[in-house]
Amino acid sequence: MEMKQLHEEGSELYRLGEGELRLYKNQQIEKLFLELTNQCNFSCRMCFRNNFINPFAMMNDDVFDAVLHNIRHGLPHLKRALVGGIGEPLLHPRLREVLVELKARGVEVSLQTNGVLLNDDMIEFLFEHDIDRVVTSFECGQLGHVEATTLERTIKNIAARRRDRGRPNHPRLIVEWVLTKSSMTELTKKARELAEMGVNEFILSNMLPVEEALAEESLIFSPEAGSADKVAWLHKGDILEPFINALRYRAQVKRPEFQVKTERSCPFVQDNAIVVRNDGEVTACYRLLHDSREYYQGRWRDVRAHSYGNITERSLVEIWNERDYMWFRHHVRNSLYPSCHDCELRDGCDYILDTTADCMLNSPSCADCLWGRRILICP
Repeated sequence: MEMKQLHEEGSELYRLGEGELRLYKNQQIEKLFLELTNQCNFSCRMCFRNNFINPFAMMNDDVFDAVLHNIRHGLPHLKRALVGGIGEPLLHPRLREVLVELKARGVEVSLQTNGVLLNDDMIEFLFEHDIDRVVTSFECGQLGHVEATTLERTIKNIAARRRDRGRPNHPRLIVEWVLTKSSMTELTKKARELAEMGVNEFILSNMLPVEEALAEESLIFSPEAGSADKVAWLHKGDILEPFINALRYRAQVKRPEFQVKTERSCPFVQDNAIVVRNDGEVTACYRLLHDSREYYQGRWRDVRAHSYGNITERSLVEIWNERDYMWFRHHVRNSLYPSCHDCELRDGCDYILDTTADCMLNSPSCADCLWGRRILICP
């Protein structure tokens, strides 16, 4: 596959009423998300995969080879990569190849896994090739992983090897925790234990219900969650205050919001990130990666996967500079889209039923995205 080089002087012109806007093409892809598979060795009740419409599959050799070619030759500004997606990457037989290739480029590499398949041989490989971050998921309560004790042993194992090698914080151990009402009672105690084992950072995110019955477990828009505003602690309190205080000076914490705030910021767009699906389709974020369904605010929403091209047909830089993709990043970066969550017309609006478009004629629509409001958080 020939890699076409794009020059800074290339641009696209967009007509806007009585004016016009020119966006310049570039090669500024700085973060790469790779979904090697959407298959998993778990079937967690709260997982997005339960509502996927497309079949589960592994990245085939043609797509994988195209990924390697882009890493070697086509991403001059690449700084970070996360191998994970909505599946378990350790199931893919060529996982080690892509990790080696990314490290050869000098990229900061994160491996996102549920941790169960991190055996001694794989852990040794991570140390040998200087993988920077290991991101695992850990939940307790009725909706949590059934192999939590295995994960604890793995965390202790990695922490012990770090100490033996004289690098007590490399690779960085990060735990993702999906918050539910039933798990909150165990959160602070368990997090303190994990920090003592060697966990460096906690990423907390809300549970987005994938079935109506789980809506009662969700803390999104729940008055029980209180507010993160320091002044409000005297009135409602902050449900995460005991957790954060327990980890102060022990581990870093990324916490979610529970209510909609004015500020909007897409982490994928702000980080100049691009996402490659297991079949080679390229999109802007995790939410638009698969056809799926979401349930919140008492209604279902259909999420439509949106691809800007396939990596086997065009390079990532060419796809990045596709006209519609450039416009998408511009309007998301500048919050040029409506806010469905707090719109007074939402109960009678058909746009809110799916992500195809919004009332400002953006397509796809980010108007009801919870990641852009920090209610849901990705690593």
